[in-house]
Formats: sequence, C-alpha cells, structure tokens
Amino acid sequence: MTNTPDKNRTKRPVRPRHPQTPLQRWLRKSTRPGLWVAATLLGFTLLFSLLTFALPKRSFSERENRKLEDAPALSAAALADGSFARAAERWFADHFFSRDFWMTLQLHFLSVLGEKENGGVWLGKDDSLFLIPQRPDEAALARNLTAMDAFAASHGNINTYAAVIPNAFTVQPDRLPDFAPAPDQTAQLRAVAEKLPHIVFLDVTQALRDAADQYLFYRTDHHWTSLGAYTAFTAMAPEMGIDTPVTEYEIFPVSSAFYGTLAAKSGRFGRPDTVDIYLPETDVIYNVTYTDTLEKSASLYDREALQGTDHYAVFFGGNYPRVDINTTARTGRRLLLFKDSYANCMMQFLYPYFDEIVMIDPRYYYENAEPLLRQHGITDVLYLYNCDTFLNDSSLADVLTPPLSTAELDLNEVG
Repeated sequence: MTNTPDKNRTKRPVRPRHPQTPLQRWLRKSTRPGLWVAATLLGFTLLFSLLTFALPKRSFSERENRKLEDAPALSAAALADGSFARAAERWFADHFFSRDFWMTLQLHFLSVLGEKENGGVWLGKDDSLFLIPQRPDEAALARNLTAMDAFAASHGNINTYAAVIPNAFTVQPDRLPDFAPAPDQTAQLRAVAEKLPHIVFLDVTQALRDAADQYLFYRTDHHWTSLGAYTAFTAMAPEMGIDTPVTEYEIFPVSSAFYGTLAAKSGRFGRPDTVDIYLPETDVIYNVTYTDTLEKSASLYDREALQGTDHYAVFFGGNYPRVDINTTARTGRRLLLFKDSYANCMMQFLYPYFDEIVMIDPRYYYENAEPLLRQHGITDVLYLYNCDTFLNDSSLADVLTPPLSTAELDLNEVG
C-alpha cells in the first residue's frame, strides 16, 4: 500500500530564519546561566559605586542622628597599617548611593524573616522599639554602690535618696517581641537597694507598671516621656518629704514629629513620637545657670532643640557637666542631684520644692562633689538614673570619692 499525502492536512508556514547576532549565539551556547545573574549584580554594583563617588556627600545623617564618616587621608603609613582601608570602608558604607533606602529594605527583609532585632534594638509590637540592655559592669557597679553608701554614711545629716528607673521593657513587657531575652530588672533593682543601707531607695517600678497602658516611654527613643517622669514623681514625692505636691499642670505638646535614637539605630521609622512639657501651676520662679559657660536662662526648656533631630533635648538643650537652678521656693531645702539624661525631664516636677538644685552629670563633671555640700548648704541628695545606664556607669564613684590627702599620697608612694 502506497502512502499518499493527506490533501486536507494544513501545512505550517515556514518562518524565515533571521541571522543571529554574536551576543545571541553566545547566549544560546552558554551553559552557565548563573553568569548572567553575577554579571547583572556586578553591573549594578559598579553603577551604584560610581554614583556614590560622583554625587554630593552629606556630612550628617538626619535619619540616624549622627555625623557621617569623613573621607580618609591617604598616606604611606595609613596604607601600611591598614587604617586607610578600614576608614575607606566606613566612608563607603556611610555614603553609599541611596543608603537610607537600602537600610529600609534590609529592615523589611529582616521583618519578613521573623528577625526580632536590628542595630542593637528590639523591634517590638505597636511600633515600639526597645534598646537591648548591656550586660551590667559588675566591677564598676560595686565600686559605685560602695561610694554612694559611704558618701551617705559620712553625711548623716543630709537626706539621701536613690531612684533607679526601670526601662521600658520592664514596665511594658507586653510590647516586646515574642521570646525577647529581657533581663529581670526588678531583681537587679532589689540587689542595688540592698547595697545602700544608708540611702532611701525610691522604687517606682510598681507605680509605672500600674500606668503601663499610658504613654510613659517614647516608642522611638530610649527616654521616658514627661508623663512617665510625672508618674514616677508622684510615687517619689511622699518619701522625699514633699507632702503637698502640685497637682495642676498646663501641658503643651511641643513636637509631634520626634524620631529618637532607637529609630535611628534600628532603621524602623513607624509612628513619630510626641514631646510634651508640663508647667506646674505655682508661684515659684526660677532661673538656670550653666556653670561651664556661665550662660543663664529663665527656662528649663530649649526650644531651639526642636529645630534639630533630638527633640528630647528640649529639656535644658541636652546634658551638661553642671547646671544650677535657683528658685523662690523658700523651703530651706537645697538639693544635690547626680543624674543621667532621665533627670532632665524630671526637673519640671522637682524645682518648686527646693530653694536650689545643683545638677551634676558625672559623665562630664570631673571635680569632687564634697565641696558642693558646704558651698551650697545642701540638705538633700538624690541619685536619678535609668537602670541600664546606672548598671554600667563608670564615672559616679570618681565624683563621690574624696581625693587622697598629701599624707596618703606619700604613704602610697612609699608602699
């Protein structure tokens, strides 16, 4: 039987072949498609690197609230010891093209992957951020506690108090990411109190926890809010002999666009924070003296700070070695305050009850505190720190410990 073609079968049209370019022929013959992925990535890297060098550079990152790395100076010595390469790497990382975009993209990837932290910050719930606490410096802590208690014991006629404020993750643990390994600050605070038998320890933890559903700490910054400070003050006042504290305040929101240090560290910029100031309804008038510059002010607040990125600096404009506040309270009480930045916010509640407040920040104050007691007729001493800072402070004992006498120095040299 002879096969005959089916006359009803439709013939496919023959498409003419166009000559291929060398690139197309190379592509068809390539057996390594991964090379194209690598080539594409290399191309983007080269492009972004060229843009990094070509575009204008910033000296300061508003988003991260820090100075960016300067271009390194080239020298034979820097090349030999490797410092030029390390500095160049930091410069390139700081000025890479669209750095803020890549940081945000990285954070999104981390969130998708279920990461709970970035940049030393816990990524909490409800847009809350928490600074991951440091491991306590046990040696420095023991030295500070010994110096504090000895200072109080040697001045038994002075009322001495210590308020170590628990951090946000202790007061509002429900906002932490699941299974975040937060330390037990309540146990740490109990241990601190036991080492200070000559000091009245003002534990405000429960007062803050009772108000934990309120706006006690900034979401994007490591400080407490004015409401947090006021909540602690109401718990501290009776134990400090402030029997009739002011109960009426005018509250003014001075910023509704505050992104703090935790947002800068983590790269998460969710809802901005609001900064409020509280003006007590009192007839007490005060003035402020910044002793390092002798600058005087009639206000606790620095509104120029609101033009920058750190809106918490509206309180005094930031931290200074020593600040004196003189008032018309006429209570006969004069307070020496050893502090970190948490105390800046507390001053709007404390000043009506003391004729004078001498604020010392031991991180920047290098003189001995003993002479201040006599010079200012100090009646009360208060230590006010946040817990994480206090457990790692290495400067407080130096301010409290009297310098050695000439005879003691001679004995040490002989020994």
